[in-house]
Amino acid sequence: MAFGINAVSSPQRGITVLALKKTGGGTPALTGLCAKFCTVVDNGVGDYTINVNIQQPFAQNIVANVLLHTAGIAVLDLANSNHLKIRVKTFAVDGTTPAEKDFDLICVGSTASTLLG
Repeated sequence: MAFGINAVSSPQRGITVLALKKTGGGTPALTGLCAKFCTVVDNGVGDYTINVNIQQPFAQNIVANVLLHTAGIAVLDLANSNHLKIRVKTFAVDGTTPAEKDFDLICVGSTASTLLG
């Protein structure tokens, strides 16, 4: 695997962690452990698509979470086919008004076809 944390010693093979930070409005930037493997598209106010360019796609369900740097609400959608596409929408505290928000994103998944020992 080309990115993340792979030194997991357990029966769950192929565990991969993707961690990055999105900052900036207008022209967003990605930084962090895995930013060099990702690109971000600004779809409009508070609407971002993060494409993860990996050599081997995740084979198992992915667990992900977004942590906003300021008060608000985030909605996260994951699409995992031949590459991972993450869509993050951020809103003001009211939950309906799109808002530019900086956030941290973490995804955990597996590249193993089975998680059985």
